[in-house]
Amino acid sequence: MTRKEQKEARKAQIIQATLDLFVERGYYGTKTSQISRRAGISEGLLFHYFPTKEILLEELVNIGLEGMRMPMQAKAKNGLDFFYQFTKMLFLQVGNNPFIAKMFVFMGHVVWAEDIPEKLRHLAASVDTISYCQRWVKIGQEDGSIRKGNVLSLSNMYWCAVHGIMEQYALHPEIPLPEPEWIVSMLGNEKGLIKNE
Repeated sequence: MTRKEQKEARKAQIIQATLDLFVERGYYGTKTSQISRRAGISEGLLFHYFPTKEILLEELVNIGLEGMRMPMQAKAKNGLDFFYQFTKMLFLQVGNNPFIAKMFVFMGHVVWAEDIPEKLRHLAASVDTISYCQRWVKIGQEDGSIRKGNVLSLSNMYWCAVHGIMEQYALHPEIPLPEPEWIVSMLGNEKGLIKNE
């Protein structure tokens, strides 16, 4: 392993330890000494990588924002297929990397928690997946693949289901993730339901 790879691995180790502690204890409830202990390094080395706890928080928010942009990358044949493709991609990634499920919990907390600096709360709220997905609900209603109903409510229902599943998976990774079509079927018209491939 090169020196650069070692530095990247150490940074990832610190980020994982920080995420775990922020999810368990909250931002203000976590001390840098706890982060360094969880990461298996000295506090001095922690500060070499991240000079303050707020910089660590900002790093995690930026990672979360990148993940929140993931739905915008999904390719789809119709409205319902967008939700299916995204759900399938998300569940596959979460199954390979439980870090992603914890990021859902963390980002949900960042947006509303008063113990998070305001600029980072606003940054976390800057990617609004519920509003973005309204467009795909409308497309699905127009192409007949998604049931009729309030577009915002349908998009919110989908995201609440996904977020709840991610929270449970973060707590209980031994519980298998549901099939993507089970989640997507909430949105679909009977004729437009996704068939298991």
